[in-house]
Amino acid sequence: MLFDLTNQVLGPDDPEYQSEGRDRRETAEHGTRQMFIYFAKTVAARRREPREDMVTLLTQAEIEGEALTEQEILAFCQLLVLAGNETTRNATSGGLLALLEHPDELERLRADPALMPTAVEEILRWSSPLAHMMRTATRDYELRDKVIKAGERVMLWYPSANRDEEVFADPYRFDVGRTPNEHLAFGFSEHFCLGAGLARLEIRVMFEELLASLADIALVGEVERLRSTFLTGIKHMPISFTAR
Repeated sequence: MLFDLTNQVLGPDDPEYQSEGRDRRETAEHGTRQMFIYFAKTVAARRREPREDMVTLLTQAEIEGEALTEQEILAFCQLLVLAGNETTRNATSGGLLALLEHPDELERLRADPALMPTAVEEILRWSSPLAHMMRTATRDYELRDKVIKAGERVMLWYPSANRDEEVFADPYRFDVGRTPNEHLAFGFSEHFCLGAGLARLEIRVMFEELLASLADIALVGEVERLRSTFLTGIKHMPISFTAR
């Protein structure tokens, strides 16, 4: 259910997720509304019967002696699903596609599992699961020959930054051993992703298990991407494999 609602909230431009005759706006609003209804019920249940889980922790949390408001708790629950799930699964599917499209790098990783940490960073750089964010300039700033005025909004395109030839040697080459790899898939400074450590762990474990369990992985059909300017998601990617 949450997977379906997440697709509606973050993929409302995609006709596949515009069900029951809803347009883009209606699809996003419906998904958001149903998600908040679900979390409101979950929060109420955890207040009655606490468990050892994140929602219970949020209901008991305090900031400077004050409990979180209901709206803050619900917003945090939604953030956990949207930011904590969607980005990592898109990095995983995007990483698998990159490995399948670069079979030499896939075999290199199989032959040397010690490369997995750098492979994870390259997967994040290459897939850039979050396409963009917007920031507002707090002061006038000149970037090369462009002047950005205080108060102006600036669109940050992460796939472009992660292929900056001034930062990355041969940026359009997928290299599981790339180092250094100062990608911006997690943002930067105070805008750095809160869940970066967990995401790295999830991606590493997923590919360790995939490569250990599946042999002869190959694409057997067309890859269908999410229609979105915000996420670089993959909806469908048919593969064949032999189970080890």
